[in-house]
Amino acid sequence: MRGLLLFLIGALGVAEPFMVVQWASPEHKSVSIAVPGLQGNVDECLAEGRQARIRLEIRLCRKRSAWLDHCEYARSELHTVEFDGITESYRVVSDRFGDVSEATAVGLPVREDAVNQVLRSESLPLKFLARETPDLLADRGAYISVRTIFRCKGASSRTFAHLSLFLSLGLVNTVESTSDWSDFPLFPEAEDSSGASE
Repeated sequence: MRGLLLFLIGALGVAEPFMVVQWASPEHKSVSIAVPGLQGNVDECLAEGRQARIRLEIRLCRKRSAWLDHCEYARSELHTVEFDGITESYRVVSDRFGDVSEATAVGLPVREDAVNQVLRSESLPLKFLARETPDLLADRGAYISVRTIFRCKGASSRTFAHLSLFLSLGLVNTVESTSDWSDFPLFPEAEDSSGASE
């Protein structure tokens, strides 16, 4: 029985996590977020000739002992990918809402590269998440909370897509799933003495 338990724990340890948050700068001022758990969904959506959309909702929170945790309003990023038959490449559009930058669009000829790009959020500044409460960044109970909203929409045939969109008032051919909030501490207990997080 003990051997089976160790095998199960080992098998669980090898599985790739649904979501990963890591430092994007050595000064610990920004993070990068990856969502490898949605790779199969995006691949399947693109294989059917549809558009995949991943919306990341990210918020900075603080643990409170005598009350519910305090969280700033979530920031959002939207990443879309679809195959463009004219350029024969995958069009990836990324937009971080609430910042000063415009949405970025790139064409990538290899599906794997497009999927990898749509599953990542690069260099998200913690100040951007803290909004009007910069003292939250120094709080030892601070953590980042992230969830995803995945949508696969459209149809493989453009004519069928327009016809079905008209007949169903736009409510057809959409697959949507929302993940639970996942929390990632800024100051893990194991590294409290150094004040850093890997």
